[in-house]
Amino acid sequence: MPRLTSLHGLDLNHLESIDTHVQTWTTEAGTRVQFVEARGLPVVDLVLRFGAGIVQDTDKSGLAALTLYMLDEGSDGLTASEHAAGLERLGAEVSKDVRLEQAVLSLRSLSQRTLLDPALALFGAMAAKPDFLPGALEKVKSQTHAYAASRLRSPVVQARTEAFGYLFDGHPYGNPIGTTPEGIEAVTVDDLRAFHRKAYSASNMQMTLVGDLSTTEAKAIAHRISQALPQGWVATPPPAVVEAPGTTRHIERPGASTCVLLALPMNVPANDPQFPAMVLAREILTSGLDSRLMTELRQRRGLTYDVSSQISAMRSGGVFMIEWDIAPHLVEATKTLVGTLLQRFIDEGPTEAELELARHQLAGELLRDVAQNKRLAGLLSATARQRQPEGYLNGYNAMLTGLTTDAVRETLRRRLDLRQAVWVSVGPTVDQQPLPELPALDQ
Repeated sequence: MPRLTSLHGLDLNHLESIDTHVQTWTTEAGTRVQFVEARGLPVVDLVLRFGAGIVQDTDKSGLAALTLYMLDEGSDGLTASEHAAGLERLGAEVSKDVRLEQAVLSLRSLSQRTLLDPALALFGAMAAKPDFLPGALEKVKSQTHAYAASRLRSPVVQARTEAFGYLFDGHPYGNPIGTTPEGIEAVTVDDLRAFHRKAYSASNMQMTLVGDLSTTEAKAIAHRISQALPQGWVATPPPAVVEAPGTTRHIERPGASTCVLLALPMNVPANDPQFPAMVLAREILTSGLDSRLMTELRQRRGLTYDVSSQISAMRSGGVFMIEWDIAPHLVEATKTLVGTLLQRFIDEGPTEAELELARHQLAGELLRDVAQNKRLAGLLSATARQRQPEGYLNGYNAMLTGLTTDAVRETLRRRLDLRQAVWVSVGPTVDQQPLPELPALDQ
C-alpha cells in the first residue's frame, strides 16, 4: 500500500478496521505463544523473541551479541556449513538480531511437512543446542570487531551512540552498539554457555507463529521448541533511568556535511496510554514531504534532503530523536530552527488536518503489515515484547481515531522538555553562518 501524503480523496471519517484472529496460549515450559492461521500461502513464519538483549551483558560488553552470533556456528553436532547447507536445501530462511532488550531468531519455511519438519529441527537445534566451539568463537569475534567498527563509521550511528552514552551513562542502555573491543576479547565459550543456559530459557521467550498451519500443528511446534530449550529463568527489567540535564556534544569528522541529532528523554513505554499520541506526533513532524520539518527544511528552504525521527521506547526509559544532514556552516542555525519548530509544536499541538493525515498514514502501514505473513509475525512479536493487551492490533485504528489534537498537545507538553535536549553533531568544525534568506514567495 503506498504511503499517503495528501488529504485529497480520503474519507477522513473512516479508518479501515483490522480483523486478525490471534490465538494465544502459554506452553508448559512457560513460553507465551501467539498464532495466526493464514492459509493463503504455503509458508510458515516463526519468531522467537528472548529477553537476551544487550542489557543482559555482564561486565563483558558483547556477551549477548556474541551468544546470538554463535548460534548458527555449529549446533547439535552439525558444523556451521552443514547447518547452512541443510537450510538452503529445504528452502528455509533464518535471521537473527540483537537489540538492547531482546534477541530475536526468525524462521521462514515452506509448510509442506517434508520441508517444514527438518527445517524446524535445524532451527530448534540452533536455538537450544549450540556447540559454542572455541575455533568458531575466534572467527565470530573477528567478524564482530569488524561489524562494530563499520557501524561506527556511520555519522548517524556515531551521533546516536554519543547521545545514548550521555543519556544513559552507567545504565545498561548506555551502549546501543552492544559491544566494546575489550568486552569482545574477554568473552569465553564458558561465558557463552552460561549466558545461553539462562537467557535462552523457554520461560524467557515469546513465540509467534503465522502461516499455513492448524492450531493443533502450531501447538505441537510450540511445545517441541519450548521443551528443547533451557528452563526456568526470566529476565528482570533494567533499573530506572536517572534523568540527565541537557547538553551539546560535537564529534569532529572530516566531510562535506554534518549529521545533527536532537535527542530528548521520553520515558513513555510502548504500552503506556500516551504512547500512540507520541507516534502520531512523530508522524506529523517528519513522515513524508508534507510533514512539518520536511516542509520547512526541505520544501521551503532547500537545506537538506531528509529529516527523520524515531522513538526508542524501552521498559525503563526512552528517547525521541530527530536527525538530519546539513552543510557544516549551517549547523547552529538549523539547530535553532528545529528547536523553535519543535517547541511551537509542543506548545500548540497539531492541526486537525495534520492529525487526520497522520492517522491515515499509520492505518495504511498497519494494513500493509497485517496483509503479509512475515510482517504480521514481526508485528505480533513486537507487540508481545511491548506487553500490549490482547486485541491490540484490531483496536489500533479505533484508538488512533479517538485521539484529539488536545490529547496530542497535552502528551507533548507532559513528555517532551527541550531543556533536557541533547544535541549531537558529527562533522567538521567551520565558521557558522545564518540561514539563507527565504525565496520571495515564502517570506
